[in-house]
Amino acid sequence: MTNNTLTIANWGNYPKTRAELIAPGRVEELRNLVSARDRLIARGNGKCYGDAALGPCIISSLHLNRILDFDAEKGIVRCEAGVLLADLLDVIVPAGWFFHVTPGIKNITVGGAVACDVHGKNHPAKGCFSNWLISFELMRADGGILTCSRSQHADLFWQTCGGMGWTGIILSASFQLMPLHSIYMRQLAVRAENFEELFAAFDKHKNLPYAAAWVDCLSDEPAPGRGVVYFADHAAPEHAETQLVYPKKKTRNVPFYAPSWLLNKWSIRAHNAMLFSRSRSGEQLADLDRYFYPLDSIRNWNRLYGRRGFIQYQFCLPEKHSFEGIRHILQTIRRSPDIPFLTVLKRHGDRPAEAVHSFPIRGYSLALDFPRTRGIFSLVRVLDELVWHESPNTFTK
Repeated sequence: MTNNTLTIANWGNYPKTRAELIAPGRVEELRNLVSARDRLIARGNGKCYGDAALGPCIISSLHLNRILDFDAEKGIVRCEAGVLLADLLDVIVPAGWFFHVTPGIKNITVGGAVACDVHGKNHPAKGCFSNWLISFELMRADGGILTCSRSQHADLFWQTCGGMGWTGIILSASFQLMPLHSIYMRQLAVRAENFEELFAAFDKHKNLPYAAAWVDCLSDEPAPGRGVVYFADHAAPEHAETQLVYPKKKTRNVPFYAPSWLLNKWSIRAHNAMLFSRSRSGEQLADLDRYFYPLDSIRNWNRLYGRRGFIQYQFCLPEKHSFEGIRHILQTIRRSPDIPFLTVLKRHGDRPAEAVHSFPIRGYSLALDFPRTRGIFSLVRVLDELVWHESPNTFTK
C-alpha cells in the first residue's frame, strides 16, 4: 500500500486539491482504511473532468487491477475495479469480444465506468455501461461488502451506476461483452456545410449504430454549425481477419504545458478551418483504435490548454427541443469571447427508468471543452439558464 500527500487534479487540470492519496493493494487494507476514516472517496485513473473523485482523502483503485475471470465462450468478464479498459482489450479482442459500450478513451478503469455509467457513440442502440453490467461488489462505510445486481440490492445497484462514488467503493464488476468478428469498422464520414445538414445526416443514417459529430462552433453565416458526422458499424464477416489482434500504435506526446495564450479565438478558428477543409465525405475502413479512441493517440493532450486547464461543459436536450436549443446555444457561444477548442455532438436513445443517474436522455448532447479563463464561469451560468429553458419539464445534469 502506498500513501502520499500531493496536489491532484482530473484530466481538465482544474480544480486542483491537496489530498492524501492512498493506493491499497488488498481488500483487507482497504477495509481498514474505510473503518479508520470519516471521509474518503474512490478514484480510478483520473480521466474524468471537474471535481469528480476529489477530496481530502482519495483511495486509488489502480493497485486493485486483477482480471478475476474471463469466460471466452459466453463473453463475460469479471475483474477488479482498477482494471483499465485498455488492459482488457488485449485479452478480449483476440478471443472475439468487444465492449457493448465504451467511451472515447480506453485508459479508464472499470470502476470509473460504473461510477460514471459511461456512454459511447452508440447510445440509441446499446445505452450506457450499466445496460451490460451483471453485478458488482461494493464496500460500504462499515467495511461490509455487498454484491449488487438487478435482483440483489437492486436499489443500491442503480444508485451506484452513475452515482459518482457516493454509495461506497466498487471492488469488482462483472459485465457482458459483445461478439467481434473484425478489428475494423466500416466508417462513413458525412461533411455537413451547416447545422441543418448536421441534423439531417443524423436522421438519414440513423440505421447505423455508431454516430458522433465534430462541430465547428466558430463557423459563421452562411454556414453556421458546420461539421463532420462520423458514422460506423462493425465490419461485415467478409472483412474478418483470420486472427483478431488489437491494433498497437505508437503515440505522440505533448511533453510540456503549452503557454496559456496558445488557444484563443484566432488559433481555434484556424484549427477548425484546417480540420473542415481536410474532411471528405465517404466510406473507409478504420480499425477499432482509430474509430473509438482517437484522442488516445496523443498522450497528455490536456497540456495543450496550459497550466490553467480546461472545463468540459456537456448537456443533453430532449429530441423535440434539440435542434433549436443547440442552435441557440451555439449562437450564444459565438457571441462570447470564450470559445471551445473541441465540440462533439451525439444522439441518444431512451434511458431505462431505473437508471436514475445516467446522463443521456432521448435527444442530442453537446460536449464542449473550454480553456479556463476569467470569464468562462460567467458563460457557464448563461449556458445553464439556456439548457434549463430549452429542456422544459426535463431533468438534465
